[in-house]
This record gives sequence, C-alpha cells and structure tokens, in this order.
Amino acid sequence: MPKLPSSVVTEPIPGLELINRGKVRDTYALPGHSDKMLVVASDRLSIFDFVLPALVPQKGAILTAMNIFWRKMLGDQFAHDLAAYGEKVDEYLPPELHGKGLMTQATVVRRLEMCDCEAIVRGYLTGSGLKAYNKTQEVCGHRLPPGLQDGDRLPFPIFTPSTKAKEGHDEHITADRVAEKYGARIERASLQLYQAAEQFASEKGIILADTKFEWGLDPETDKLVLADEVLTPDSSRFWDVLAWQKMQKSQFRSSPTSYDKQRVRDWGKTRGIDKRDPCKPEDVEYVHGLEVPAEVIARTTQIYRYIFWRLTGMKLEKFQLYKMSLEEVFSPLVKIEVISGSESDVGQMTSGLAELDNAQKAGEAQYRRHVISCHRNPEELANYAHNLPDDVIVVAGAGMAAALPGVLKALLVKEGKAQIPVIGVAFTGKTEEDNLAARLSIERLPGQPVLLAPDGKAYFGPLGFENACLAALYHEFLPVDPPTNKPALFDLPIP
Repeated sequence: MPKLPSSVVTEPIPGLELINRGKVRDTYALPGHSDKMLVVASDRLSIFDFVLPALVPQKGAILTAMNIFWRKMLGDQFAHDLAAYGEKVDEYLPPELHGKGLMTQATVVRRLEMCDCEAIVRGYLTGSGLKAYNKTQEVCGHRLPPGLQDGDRLPFPIFTPSTKAKEGHDEHITADRVAEKYGARIERASLQLYQAAEQFASEKGIILADTKFEWGLDPETDKLVLADEVLTPDSSRFWDVLAWQKMQKSQFRSSPTSYDKQRVRDWGKTRGIDKRDPCKPEDVEYVHGLEVPAEVIARTTQIYRYIFWRLTGMKLEKFQLYKMSLEEVFSPLVKIEVISGSESDVGQMTSGLAELDNAQKAGEAQYRRHVISCHRNPEELANYAHNLPDDVIVVAGAGMAAALPGVLKALLVKEGKAQIPVIGVAFTGKTEEDNLAARLSIERLPGQPVLLAPDGKAYFGPLGFENACLAALYHEFLPVDPPTNKPALFDLPIP
C-alpha cells in the first residue's frame, strides 16, 4: 500500500473489511457478496507517486461520476466491472450504512483477477513518451518518425504499457512482453477503447492525448473486463483542440496545458518532488511535511469540474441528480453580475435577462444588473471591481470599441481577483466597423483573459448575450492565470 500522510487518512467504514487502501481509492469487501467489492474514491491527491498532505474538494465525487459516465457510454462495446452506483449502492450495504453519504463517491464493482500491467495508449507525443523518443526515437518498442516535437499527433495510436509497481515508479515495457502473458487481447482492446473515446471527446472539442486503462479477467469465463478508473483526469491527458491547434502553429511546438492535476505537478516541481524517490522514507517524510497552497487546490477542483462538464455536457450536481438518481444533491446557487456600458444596450439584452430571471425564480441563480461606462465612469468601475465578491460570474457587454469586458478584467486582476470569470459580449452597432471593433476589443486581448464563445470568438449581439447568460448559468469555467507582469518604461531615449 502507498504511504499516506496522516492528515488525509480517514477511518475505515465501520462494519466493512478494508481490503486495500490506494493512493486515491479505498476498496472494501461486501458482506454476503463475495463476488463484489465497494470502491470509494477519496479526495486524496498524488503526484510523482507520492500522496500529498492535501485533499481536493469534490475530486472523489467527480472521479466516481466520470467513471460511471464512461462505463455507461461504452458499456455496450466493452465489458466492465461496474455492478451498482448511486442509490443502488445501498442494496449491497448493511442496513446501518444506508443513507450515510457514500453514494456520491462509491461504486460496487465485480471482483476480477487483475492483469499486472498498466495499459497505456498514446495518440500524441508528450510526457514520458516524449522523453523516451528524444533518447532513442522509440517508445516501448514503437519506432516513430524523426522530427516529432512535444504535442505532435502520432501517425497512429500506440500501445505503450508499463509495469504496475506496488511502490515507487512504474516502468515502460513493450507490447510483446504483455502479449507473452495475455496474448494480444489487452493491446487490441485498449487501442479500440482509446479510439472510441478519442472520437467522442473530439466531438466535444477535446483531444484525448493519452490515457491509462486497467483490465481484469473474469474468474469464471477468463473474459477481459475493463476495471479501475476509466478516462478520468487522474488517468488521462485532455487538451482543448483550439489550444492544441494554436500551439501547432508555433515555430517550436509544445503541448497545451492539460485538464488534470498539471498545476499540482508544476507546483511539486518547484519543491523538487519529481526528483524524490517514494521508496525512501526520508523523501516520503519530506513530501508529507509540505503544505500545498490553497490556491493550487482550489484551481484543481475547478479544472476537474471543467473537464467533467466539457465531456459530459452537465455540471457535476446535475449529473448526480439525473444520471445517478441522487435526489438530495445540493446544487450551489449561481451568482451572476451583468454589466453593460450603456443603458441603450438593454434592447439587446431582453432574451438573456429573461433566462436569468427564470433561473432566479426557480432558485437556481441570483443576478444583478449594472450600467458602468469604462470611459465615462472609470472610478466607479474600479470601485465595483474592488467590492466584487469572489464567487460570482460576470457577463460584460459593450458596443463599438468600448472595451468594457477587458478593462473590467484588468481591474479584477489588479485586485487579486483573476479567478472571477468575465464573459465578454460584443453588442451590435450601426455599422460593420462598429461590430468589428466591438468583437476585436474582446477577441484580441493579450492572453485572452475574457472568456469567449465555444468557437473561439466573442459572443455577439442579442443572441450572443443570451448564450453568454446561458453559459454563466450552466457552464463551468477554467481558472485564468494572472498575466505575466510587463514593466512600464519611462523617459526612454529616442531611437
């Protein structure tokens, strides 16, 4: 079992036998069901094979819901281990455990004889695959074309398995080594599953760069069965397709930021965790003594919620309610601020405000509307940004080259509130020049700090405002990093 910091260890579920405690999941035997197990996904967090002394709120619930989503999505094509989830979990538990809040993070799965390899499939070159390629032009025995760079799409998906180390780091092995023990079925099934998931993700504007599967064998039929976690941010590398296309146009290509725990890894590298050995007690003690910044944890929750929404089309709570039949799930109130540069813009806001009003009457949202010109009321806009709560979503609209969304976002960054999403809307003007100016004032901001529509363009006109309001109500948003400081220069000599 991995070494866990005492701060993240929870007491075993009373009345159940704890079979295994992994980095993230705890597995229990179920009385009276010898062929089934209870798996509970915790909020624990691991990087570089170390479990960190921190919990990521909602992580276990997101992983559980995503596992259910993919198994239901792909279940007709691939046999899987899922036996029960949601309210059905109680049917396998002793009466005294019914209704104890396990259903958001627990599933009942079939017992399998687990295969002793990690079945990794790569469609793009990055991570440890890139390191191996740069040394030998091979990855796990696959000879690849010369000249590939970080983030490049491979000519075809490749099966690059690894060992399943009980302690320490997994090691790359060849497909031939896996075939010696299991034949070609693990490679074949993994490639088929990857391609099915990749196609689905691409329709959502997401690239599945690589992923890890685990397979087991049915003890009665010897049939290959999909097990453990499937296509989650813990086991997969997800990229936005527009971000990837932008990186591919660069002279020196690189992979885009992935929707997983990359921010935690980046922080961990600053503390040298990637250079430590999880088998050495002194290194384990060092890592367990660290304090993970609260901002890193909060952003990780946001990213996990975001990729769940992008793939499933639903916020976590809606999925739990409608797909897992968990009627007591609490959906947080969405707080929305609507701000325009002129009261004359209200004619383009009618349908969007109606959507917000309906959501407010239904108890799903709370919204306020303001008119503040960033050019005529700069002090009022600065005060507004200063007093704005951290837990809101802003829909900001302006016409011509008023630049209200970008100015407001800059003020929020100055106030240390870069995490507040600002959705930009370009209102229609009297001429095409007005329309173009309004759009460019949002779309061409350095670093794109103002949120755009899914097609990568600014929300535009009355329909765009309505869609921006719907996005504020039903979408998840990524945390935005503050821009890199660019010092001002004064009294420069004339060149």
